[in-house]
Amino acid sequence: MAGAAGHSNRRWRLSGKKHHVDAVRNDINVTPLVDVMLVLLIIFMLMTLVMGRGHDVKLPAAKNFSQEKDKAQPVVTVDENGDLWVEKQNLGQVSESTLKEMDNQVTAAWNAPKNPEGVGRIYFKGADKVPYIKVYPVLEYMNKTMAMQNVDLAIAKDSEE
Repeated sequence: MAGAAGHSNRRWRLSGKKHHVDAVRNDINVTPLVDVMLVLLIIFMLMTLVMGRGHDVKLPAAKNFSQEKDKAQPVVTVDENGDLWVEKQNLGQVSESTLKEMDNQVTAAWNAPKNPEGVGRIYFKGADKVPYIKVYPVLEYMNKTMAMQNVDLAIAKDSEE
């Protein structure tokens, strides 16, 4: 008997194997992993924008300010109560011992910098209601003992224009 459609040498056969639908697949589906990683990346990106550096205080407002980018220098804060902070760590009331501790922590941050341009610089935040008599010893210590050349003062943009 001749094959179908006039081809004498062709034979039509059906495979005797059954394909199992519930067979184990040996490849990895990375789509859920990528979805989870993208969500985590977005969360961390948003959190870093929301999180401020150093201790949060209400800053004095000013109309004139610099557009210079952050250099990831250490943040020193004096809050309304006169407490001295380095980054998020409270050192206590401004005194000779807390100023020395501030010096040690700032020097340690400079020795392992996040950004080399921040070495030798400090970002200083003074609360708007703190009396100047509590800020002065910190600035004097930075100038005379630490021989600081660059201190960046934090301000809030004045909304009145």
